[in-house]
Amino acid sequence: MNPYLNNKTLLELVLKWKYHLGVIAVIAGAISIVLSSPLFLKPKYKSTSIVYPVNMGEYSEESYTEQMLEILNSGDIRDNMITAFKLDEHYKISPLYKYYKTALYGKYAEEVSFRKTENEAVRITVLDTDPLIACAMVDSIRKFYDKKVRLLHRTKVAEEFNIRTLELQRLKLEMDSLSNCLGELGQKYGVMEITGQSEGISAAYFQALANGKDNQALKDAFNNVASKSPEARSLMIRVESLAIRVGKVQELRDDAYRELNKEITYSVVVTPPYPADKKDWPKRSVIVLMSMFFTLMMAMVVIGVIENRNNTNPV
Repeated sequence: MNPYLNNKTLLELVLKWKYHLGVIAVIAGAISIVLSSPLFLKPKYKSTSIVYPVNMGEYSEESYTEQMLEILNSGDIRDNMITAFKLDEHYKISPLYKYYKTALYGKYAEEVSFRKTENEAVRITVLDTDPLIACAMVDSIRKFYDKKVRLLHRTKVAEEFNIRTLELQRLKLEMDSLSNCLGELGQKYGVMEITGQSEGISAAYFQALANGKDNQALKDAFNNVASKSPEARSLMIRVESLAIRVGKVQELRDDAYRELNKEITYSVVVTPPYPADKKDWPKRSVIVLMSMFFTLMMAMVVIGVIENRNNTNPV
């Protein structure tokens, strides 16, 4: 063991050099107070908002909160914020700088953060030297989020709307074709409403036969109904089936149209942001205490070296 440590305790060392250590601590504290002042470190103000995701679609297997975090961290929202608040100018990052985007995106990530709360909400936090700008940025992030989700939702719904529109057009063309065939049967052969017409013509035809009358027109009508009624009945069944399908597709298309054009929000603000009246950074007391602590630690190391040399090299 070092002979110096055998003869001197730490307490004895502190007491021996207490005045020197006191002066060093005062000087370190004074310097840290000056360096942590607004003259050197511009204070930053924090603005926070807590929001819940609502009206979200099924974009993945993640929870709505996790989906919200993914969208908030998207490049689109970041770029919209940079453009809206001219953050390159605000952060004093020149577009001519070689690593312009890296520096700008890094600064944005440093000042803007999103965290999931224990209750599945999302906390949006912005630090800035201007409390009004910090508050406005938090509010704008939420608005850009709503805009982004609305775009994603409309893109998804637009596909559904277009698919249903094409399907509806196809079904209507098919119905028109069947209706034309039915119309042709009516014009050429006089075949119209199958059940009632068939019963009426059959009754009249057989009544004429029973009376010994030979009505050629009635006979032709009976033959037309007898030969064309199966085709007409098949066409009518297909038309009725298509009409049901058209109704269902039309309903789906109308739902997609409403979804496509509705204006709703996709976040609920639980805690709105407000301009802070007290700085959040730097923590001056923490800086001063940490500076004094590490300075004293270094001073003790130096004193230990001095004492060790004095003990091993007596005059």
